Amino acid sequence: MNIEQFEIFRTIAQAKSFTKAAKILNFTQPAISSQVKMLEQNFNVALFERCNTGVKLTDAGRKFYEYGERILALYAEMEREIANISGNNKEFINVGASYTAGNYFLPSSIITFKELHENVHIRLDIGHSPDIINAIKERSLDLGVVEGDYYLDKDLDAYKVQSNELVIISPPNNRWFDSRVVTLEELMQAPFIAREAESSIRHFVESYLKTQGISFDDFNIITEISNFEAIKEAVMRNKGISLVPLPVVQREIQEGHLIRLEVKGLQLAWDMRVVVRANETLTGIKEEFLQFLTDPNTMWKAESDYNQNQKMRFI
Repeated sequence: MNIEQFEIFRTIAQAKSFTKAAKILNFTQPAISSQVKMLEQNFNVALFERCNTGVKLTDAGRKFYEYGERILALYAEMEREIANISGNNKEFINVGASYTAGNYFLPSSIITFKELHENVHIRLDIGHSPDIINAIKERSLDLGVVEGDYYLDKDLDAYKVQSNELVIISPPNNRWFDSRVVTLEELMQAPFIAREAESSIRHFVESYLKTQGISFDDFNIITEISNFEAIKEAVMRNKGISLVPLPVVQREIQEGHLIRLEVKGLQLAWDMRVVVRANETLTGIKEEFLQFLTDPNTMWKAESDYNQNQKMRFI
C-alpha cells in the first residue's frame, strides 16, 4: 500500500466514476482499477459498489476514505517539514473547490499562477461546497472557491470573483416545447434532470423557488446526476431538460448540440467566491495566490475541454 493508491482511491471516490478518475489522473482505467483491486485484496473488503450514476463507497470504503484523508494530510505535512529541513524551498497550497469551480474554472487559473511561480505545489480537492467550507474551518485547506452564500458566517471571509448566469438547456429537437420561449408552468411539466440534493446549485434553486411559492418537488424530476458532463450528455440524448451555469454549456450551444430556453420572468445568476478563514492572515505564496484569484484582472473562464482540464487536478 502506498500514497499513490490513496490518491487514486480518493479521486475515484470524489469523481464517483473510475472512468472520470482515470481522466483526472491521466491514467488508464485498467491501471486505476488494478490499484483499487490491490487495496481491496489487502483489506479483504469491497471499497466501491456500482450505482446508477457510477460508483459509490461501501461502508468499508467510507471508513477507508476517512482514514485516508488523515494519512494524506499527514503526508503533505511531512513533505513540507522535510522540505524545510533539507532547504528545498518548494511551497505548498491546499485548495478546495466546488464541482463547478474545480472542474471548469480553477484549473486554468492554477496553470497561469504556476507559470509565474514554478516552485509552488498546488493541490486541488473537489467536493460539495459545504464540505469545502468545513475543510477550510478545520484547517485542512488553505482556501476554497465555491458558489452560493448560504454557508457564509462570521468565521469566514468571502471575495466574489464571478457571477454566472444559470440557463435552462434542451436538445434542439426536444419533444416538449414548440418554442424556445416557455413559461415556468410549462417548464415544470417537462422531464427535468436535476443535480443531487447536496449540491449548492440545487440549494440555490430550491431557495429561489421557495420565494416564488414553488416547491422543487413540483417539477417532473426524472433523475438526479452529480456531474454536469453527464447531465449534458443526458440532455443531448433527448432524455430531459436541465438547469446549468451558462459557461458550462457555452460550447455545446454554439455548436448546436444544445439550445437555451428562455423562461418568462426567470433570470438567475450564481456567484462564485473565494473563501478563507476570517481573522487569519495568509502569508507568503498563499497570500499571493489569494491576491491572484481575487484580482479583477485574473481571467476566470470556463474551459472548453473538460477532460483536458481534469488532468491538471494534481499539479
